[in-house]
Amino acid sequence: MTVSRLFHPTTLHENETLQLEEGAAHHIARVLRAKVGDPVILFNGEGNEYAGVIASIDKKSVNVQIKTLIKRCSESPLELYLAQGISRGEKMDYTIQKAVELGIKKIYPLLTERCNVKLDEERREKRLQHWRSIIISACEQSGRNQLPQIHAPQTLEQFLEKSAADFKFVLAPLAEKKLAQIPIQKNSRVILMIGPEGGLSEREIQLAEQKNFLALNLGPRVLRTETAAVAAITALQCLFGDMS
Repeated sequence: MTVSRLFHPTTLHENETLQLEEGAAHHIARVLRAKVGDPVILFNGEGNEYAGVIASIDKKSVNVQIKTLIKRCSESPLELYLAQGISRGEKMDYTIQKAVELGIKKIYPLLTERCNVKLDEERREKRLQHWRSIIISACEQSGRNQLPQIHAPQTLEQFLEKSAADFKFVLAPLAEKKLAQIPIQKNSRVILMIGPEGGLSEREIQLAEQKNFLALNLGPRVLRTETAAVAAITALQCLFGDMS
């Protein structure tokens, strides 16, 4: 029997009964059609998870009785950060979802020269909330107990001024350096910067290099922006992280 994993944004304790938030309650009761007594796993994004059972279901609420604490870590030893040029609609959603599944720990959405998405202040906040919901769903699905942090959209120049990591890479199709040539130790902080549809401009790559980013080539084929993120994170995890 598949056990549902649910995010609950409050402190969790053994031997307590709590009411699920509206979205989680709807998913459990209406989508999954769970029953009283069915097992569930709760996590609050801070680490660890709790095993429980559904205590009651009615038209407006679902209550869960927490039984035991489960100490389990599914985080990579690599501190991977993704600085992603904002792509349109489902492409950006896909990138964020897969990055979370693959172990990314921070996401920086970037407004770049070739970014086709225009966001005023109101739309930025709505988009940010939407991306956070994708992160939660990806953590529920993938078994992660810690929520990656996503920052508010910012310009590439703003990000470069504050970027800090042990290794900083910008993907560039014409670069000569390959990932396997770089000795990255476990527990390193690594930033990947990737352009939107159309990639980063030559000026933006030069700006990144001036801030100690190393231009990196993933191979002989030009990848779509959503493919590049998945490929680069997977390669890092296979070479230096928890997929090795």
